[in-house]
Amino acid sequence: MKIIIIGSGSFGTSLASALCINPANEIILWTHIPEEAEEMKATRVNKKYFPGRILDTRITISSERDDLMCGQIVFLAIPSGVIVDFIKAKLEYFSADTLFVNLSKGLYENGQTIPEALSQITKNSVVSLKGPSFAGEVMNNAPTIFTLGFKKRYQAEIIAKIFENTNLFLDYTTDIRGVELLSVIKNIYAIFLGIVDARYNSPNTRFMMLTKAYNEMRLLLEIMGGKKDTIFLSCGYGDLGLTALNDLSRNRTLGLLIGKGFFTQNNTTNSIVLEGVKSINTIYHSLSTDQKQYTPLLNALFDYFQLKSPSDFEMNFHELINVKMKTVLTYGKFDLLHYGHVEILRRARKMGDRLIVGLSTDEYNEVQNKSCVLSYEKRKEMLEALEYVDEVIPEKNREQKIKDIKEHAVDIFVMGDDCTGKYDFLSEYCEICYLPRTDNILRTTLKSLL
Repeated sequence: MKIIIIGSGSFGTSLASALCINPANEIILWTHIPEEAEEMKATRVNKKYFPGRILDTRITISSERDDLMCGQIVFLAIPSGVIVDFIKAKLEYFSADTLFVNLSKGLYENGQTIPEALSQITKNSVVSLKGPSFAGEVMNNAPTIFTLGFKKRYQAEIIAKIFENTNLFLDYTTDIRGVELLSVIKNIYAIFLGIVDARYNSPNTRFMMLTKAYNEMRLLLEIMGGKKDTIFLSCGYGDLGLTALNDLSRNRTLGLLIGKGFFTQNNTTNSIVLEGVKSINTIYHSLSTDQKQYTPLLNALFDYFQLKSPSDFEMNFHELINVKMKTVLTYGKFDLLHYGHVEILRRARKMGDRLIVGLSTDEYNEVQNKSCVLSYEKRKEMLEALEYVDEVIPEKNREQKIKDIKEHAVDIFVMGDDCTGKYDFLSEYCEICYLPRTDNILRTTLKSLL
């Protein structure tokens, strides 16, 4: 397999060294600086990043544009700020079948990930490769795992083939956006955990805040369009652990400096600081006011970096930890469960931490002269199978709503907008919200079709 690694920095170089172990791989380590390429060819050393290591002779060093044409797989190990312009400028040199593998971490101000931005300038497939990995460890051939975000099965099979007979391992997801998001989000919380360790040096406190960080990461992942289970892969759980708890991490080091009081306004031009602040700003401004209620760690970092002269980082655990859980309540028959039902339940669940559904009993439906195709037990079973529903309670009469709100400490009462105004009398007990119904979904139409 002909492989080009664009970018002769620490990670590009270490990846080339790891992949050349597989005899089926033909590796070209490509740099846009001719002088750098010539020096590495002559000395077989990348003196800037690995001055004491001789590069394997199976790695070809190049800066020739024509060499880009031979790459079946192209790994992109260049800064996120230049990656789009680079590919746009060199697009004519790549085959239509070239598979791009993005190694760079970054999120653009419009919320786009690097693969999403690249898809606007090329029809080539782009996959994502991220995981808990330090370049020096990869260079030393330490067993290392990455998450591959892909869309087509053949893409995963190709990358797996490349990794055969090496000490690089893979887990997989089709959630490319989630993999990219986590690679940015985890850096934010690595800074925070660095501050915590510098201030307290306490395992209890460290893992209290690490737990909180994972929860915020999971929430941000879902809000920004990733799949929640992606956080359990190496790009999520593993990468935060590596970045937040290991002193080789630059973002953790930044947090340590802040926590020790060594960070000053003079440090804000540092590239790591700028990258971290940019990510914090982008993600913070993508959230609604309601969503920010659940991200106190992110909010604290945002507030800190907004100070013109950063001083001590304020850490109030009561504010950071004791975020009130919100319970949402809705009612309905949920007969012939369909997409419209699922959609309104999904939106209701996103409004809080827990969703309770009051399901009309067969007896109550009979009193109202409303028929159901399915029994209460069957409808309850279907609702409980949905990931959005935390609890199902019986709705036996119209008057029980106030009692249910008090008994379950409900914060938000949700119904469809066809009931607008009907339940305003409950506003003295909790917040009332009427959600728009899903267009073109009618139970009567579904019944007639059946």
